[in-house]
Amino acid sequence: MAKRSTHIYNRFFTEEKWLKVNKYNKDAMEDFLLELKAQKKSDKTIYQYKSDLRIFFIWILETYDNCPIYKLKKKQLRNFVLEMSDKGMSSNRVNRMKSVVSSFYSYLEEDDDYEEVEMNYMSKVKSVQKKLVRDIVFLTNDQVEIIYDELMKRENYRDALLISLSFESLARRNEIYQIKKDWISLDSNMTKGKVIGKRGKVFHLFYFDKTKEAYSKYMEQRTDDNEDLWVDKNGNTISYDNLYDRIVECRKILEEKTGEYLEFNNHSFRHSGAEAYKRGENWACKGKEFSLDELQALMNHSDISTTKSYLKENDTEIILNAFGINEN
Repeated sequence: MAKRSTHIYNRFFTEEKWLKVNKYNKDAMEDFLLELKAQKKSDKTIYQYKSDLRIFFIWILETYDNCPIYKLKKKQLRNFVLEMSDKGMSSNRVNRMKSVVSSFYSYLEEDDDYEEVEMNYMSKVKSVQKKLVRDIVFLTNDQVEIIYDELMKRENYRDALLISLSFESLARRNEIYQIKKDWISLDSNMTKGKVIGKRGKVFHLFYFDKTKEAYSKYMEQRTDDNEDLWVDKNGNTISYDNLYDRIVECRKILEEKTGEYLEFNNHSFRHSGAEAYKRGENWACKGKEFSLDELQALMNHSDISTTKSYLKENDTEIILNAFGINEN
């Protein structure tokens, strides 16, 4: 069984810890966020900056006695970057946090109200080197079905919907999060509204029978009038990050049912669903093998090479088939 890694994306922040965070740091963050708002930054960007700075401040609370941010020098800030990487964050996420903190310090350095901030030491810290090869966990159609069936059995229809929609539509987490409650219909296979994807692309998402099944049950459970699709048991909109937590919780189901622990995440379903479509094994395609062109259109990729990168390497399989060799 694979060793469980520490997932810290949403594990740092608690309200109890936040109450203890240095007031100077909190006030400085609020001023910075107001500046971002004045610069017409999007709500999503401001939310990401706020989330990353909260993690940074709680790290200061736990590592450097909750000191004000101006007391941290290059060495301490380098330690923050290294620790985030050591605890399991991807290089992209760590570098994004580093960039956010650096922007924050730049703002304070130039603001007369924060004369204690001598300079932006974070700008002197090297970025984390990106991994050339990213480990992708592929799930089979059967494994995804095991998770889906168990969630339906437990009447956890919201998470069953998240699983089926991810596997059928091949959408990114951000795209799935945008879906409104009334965008899914039992009489259609395409969302009523359009989501905004990478590089500003606007498009519908496609869904099929299992998504309709889970959606129907989920709507029967809900008694709220919230227009958002993803809500908690009280009808309150759950956070974008919570969709990650929902998927991670499903690892336990697969482990309980099969004895195998796999560290899959939301993006795994985009890869796994695409591979299953290519092989004609995705429950939504009923045996049809999708071509690369068809997958490219479904995944809204501009370049077909990007679509290829989502699929398993199968050079060995191609050569064996060419020679008529059966290695099973």
